[in-house]
Amino acid sequence: MRESYFFLSLPRHDADFTSTPWQLAKELATRNLVFFMDHPFTFWEALKKVSSASIRWRWRAYFGQDCMLKEGVMVISAPFVWPVNFLPRGILYRSFKKWNEKILARRINRVANRFSVGRWIYVNSFNFYFNGVQSYLQQAVGLNIYHCIDPIIKPYSLRHGRYLEPEAAQRADLVVSTAPVLSQRFIREGINENSFLIPNAANVKLFAERGEEIHHSLQGITGKVMGYLGSIERRIDYPMLLQVLAMLPDWSLVMAGPVDWTYVPAGVRQHPRIHFIGPVPHKEAPSVIRKFDVALIPFLQDEVSAGIYPLKLFEYLAAGKPVVSTNFNPEVLEELKNVVQTASSAMDFANACNLQYHTNSQQQAHQRLMVAEKNTWAHRAAQWEALMNGFVKQKENVAA
Repeated sequence: MRESYFFLSLPRHDADFTSTPWQLAKELATRNLVFFMDHPFTFWEALKKVSSASIRWRWRAYFGQDCMLKEGVMVISAPFVWPVNFLPRGILYRSFKKWNEKILARRINRVANRFSVGRWIYVNSFNFYFNGVQSYLQQAVGLNIYHCIDPIIKPYSLRHGRYLEPEAAQRADLVVSTAPVLSQRFIREGINENSFLIPNAANVKLFAERGEEIHHSLQGITGKVMGYLGSIERRIDYPMLLQVLAMLPDWSLVMAGPVDWTYVPAGVRQHPRIHFIGPVPHKEAPSVIRKFDVALIPFLQDEVSAGIYPLKLFEYLAAGKPVVSTNFNPEVLEELKNVVQTASSAMDFANACNLQYHTNSQQQAHQRLMVAEKNTWAHRAAQWEALMNGFVKQKENVAA
C-alpha cells in the first residue's frame, strides 16, 4: 500500500554529510509519497548566514517556492523559527517552543493540502526539539514514530534534550532506533515498550564502484594510508590515534568530514602525517575511501559510543576495504567479526592495521562486499514498511 510519509529530521538533507533519515527517505520514496523537512534555522541564523545557498533557498520559500523534489523526495523548506534553546526549562521555553511548532505546522499543512495528503505516517527523526508538531497538523496521523539515530551527547542538545526526547518517545506509537543500546534503553527505562531496532546501512552501489579516480584533496599523499570518513568530534579517541601513528612511522592518516575543532587536541591538529580534508559530498566519498589502505573507526570505548551504529561501517565494507575498529559497540561488532578487525589498545590497533595491509586480498574484499550487500538502504526500507504496515493495521483494527 502506497503511504504518505513525513520526516521531521534533525540532520538536514543539504548538510555537509549524508544522514540516516535522508537515505531512508530516499529509499522509501521509490514506493511511497515521502515529504521531508529539515531542522529549521532560527531567524538569527538566517540573518547571519544570509549569503549562503541553503539560507537563500529557505528565504525564497516565503515567496512561493516552499518545496522541491530532490532524489524522489518532496523536501519542504522549513520556515525560520525563534531561537529558544538558551531559555531555561519552564513556561517561557514551552510557550516559545509551541509557537515555533505552530510555525512549522502551518508550512507542512499548506504543502500537504496542495498534494491532497489525507493521512501521514509521521516520523520525528531525532528532532526532539520539536516533539509536538504533529499535534498541529490538519491531516490524520496514522502512525507517530520517534526515530532515535544517536545518543545525545553535546551540551547544546542536552540542555533540553534530556527531557524532550523521552517525551517524544512516550507520545509515539513506536520507537525505532539504529543501535541495540538505544533501542533497549526505551524499554528498560519504561519510556515506550514498542521499541524496535533497524540499524544503519549503506548505499552499496555507490561505494562498490571500482573506479580508479582518487579525490583531488588526496593527490599529494603518498605511502601507506589509514583513513576515517565521518564526523570528527567528541567520539574520536585522539590519544590512541597519536599512539598508533607513533608506532607506524611509515603511515599517514586521512581524516575526512566536518570537524568540531573544540574536541581536537593540538597534537592532532599539528601532526605532520594527519591530513584533514574537510567535508566531502556523499557522491565523492568513494573516491576518498579508494585512497585508504585501511579504513578506521577509532571511537572511544564508552557508554556513549556503545549507542553509535556508524553509517561508514557498511560503506567501508562495500568499498572492499579492510576495517580496523575499536571495540566501541561489542554487540554490533561481534556479528561482523569476520570482516571487521577490532582492537582494545593502541598497540592492538597498530598491529591490526599492519596485518590487514599485508594480508588483504581480492577474496577478502569480495567477502566484505557480500556482507555490505545484505545491509543496503533497500533492506532497511523494507523493514520499515513491514513494521509500519503492521502497526497501521493494528491501529485500524482497534479503531474498528
